[in-house]
Amino acid sequence: MTEYDAMEEYYPEDPSLLIRSKINFHLAARDVELIQGHFLRAYVSWDGDWKQVTLDLDLYIGSSNEGRLVWGSKDFSWSCTKIELAKDIYGWCPTLYATSLDSRGRALRSALNLAQCIGIENGALVCSPEIRFEVEPVVNERQAILYFQVRS
Repeated sequence: MTEYDAMEEYYPEDPSLLIRSKINFHLAARDVELIQGHFLRAYVSWDGDWKQVTLDLDLYIGSSNEGRLVWGSKDFSWSCTKIELAKDIYGWCPTLYATSLDSRGRALRSALNLAQCIGIENGALVCSPEIRFEVEPVVNERQAILYFQVRS
């Protein structure tokens, strides 16, 4: 696995480098946790020190009519229960789990991999839901997601 360097310099003529800054936050963060069911909090390395940063996931994640967590919508925590943050099974990527109701009223459990659209820019967590169409997962031998890379 390639180490992610949060301090890497980005060049406008290479869009893949810009995209890499918008994903894989977990590779340059520590003590990642979920606060109040929708605030992602972590410590990121910035200017030689660890800085605590927070991102409100309700601004970027919603719940669909099928009872699934989805990028590019809002306020998932208003309609979901049993919200938790855990590592991907056998992998390393932080995954958001929640239970929500589908259009028939059935409670369904779904998951969303946060490393797909959350990165670190200028010492802050940033979310770019549109990036999900430009990246693909890199998996280990158990098919668990380790990190994301730009589609080739």
